[in-house]
Amino acid sequence: MVDISDEIGGILSRDSLIALNSYWRVKRFYYDASGNIEYIGFNQKMYSATSDNTWGIVKLTYTGSDLTEIKGPITGILDNRATLDWT
Repeated sequence: MVDISDEIGGILSRDSLIALNSYWRVKRFYYDASGNIEYIGFNQKMYSATSDNTWGIVKLTYTGSDLTEIKGPITGILDNRATLDWT
């Protein structure tokens, strides 16, 4: 796994990542069966394949329809988002 801080110039805090939200050129959203966003993938390279190992990925967890936890971002292959180490 690649440390995402290398991808964005050594910025480590989640607050700094949120501030740089406009830096990401591509964003992909994946929904659960209830219509809630479950994963967000972002990449700085236009036309990046979802099989590239350059995606920043965030996992959102819900209780009912309430957002209760945000994990990540971690860097990985977007196609493998469900099998990444979310601990």
